[in-house]
Amino acid sequence: MIAPANYDSDDLLQAYCDGALDPTGAAEFARRMESDPALRAKHDRIMALRRSLRLLPKDEAPRGLLARVTSAVDAEGMKTKAWPWRAMAAALLMGIVLTSGVMLSLDRYSARRQIASSIVANHIRALLAPQPFDVASSDRHTVKPWFTTRVPESPQVVDLAAQGFVLAGGRVDVVGRDPVATIVYKHAAHAVSVTTLRPGQTVPAEAVAGYNIRSWSDRDFTYVAVSDLPNEDLEVFEHAFIAGQSR
Repeated sequence: MIAPANYDSDDLLQAYCDGALDPTGAAEFARRMESDPALRAKHDRIMALRRSLRLLPKDEAPRGLLARVTSAVDAEGMKTKAWPWRAMAAALLMGIVLTSGVMLSLDRYSARRQIASSIVANHIRALLAPQPFDVASSDRHTVKPWFTTRVPESPQVVDLAAQGFVLAGGRVDVVGRDPVATIVYKHAAHAVSVTTLRPGQTVPAEAVAGYNIRSWSDRDFTYVAVSDLPNEDLEVFEHAFIAGQSR
């Protein structure tokens, strides 16, 4: 363990994030972050980046790429003594290819996280409003037609009262720059918002700001359910909604 003496803020922050400070130093640094919003924000950015890197898919180079590069380098090495430069160029090219793949994965993951955060923010804003919907109705034949004049395509509205999720109404949210339909259900004292996105969009199933997210797709929409219900109950809702669609 490292004591905080003679360390500047950046060194201490890295040591704190790595768990390398001794208990006294870690507690002291944690108290320091509580009174320093900028330092706390830097800590949160570092930890968020680490979490994102751990979740990246383990992309591999195309099969046979290493063998082809090695073969080309060996062939050139037989022709000239300058082969180390060609080997370096090949290694650099391989590094660029792999780095590009990692950056693309990071960009896609970041975009999915932004969508998830936007949908959760819409859910929270709705809960803070006098009512979490624009049209109040437990009749799916009222809610679905209401969407038709407000969004490009109206989603299927499923009646799940028998499963304990009562249709409460619907509202129009904005995700990115697009108006999207959100169906609202009630389960005891909990609200479930089901936001419909374009098919092919994906949202990670995780918790954001204390709210759980479930996502599934059909040929018409990607559905994203958000609620403070436990993830197990939200999974039950997802299965009930999918079953209701098939009916």
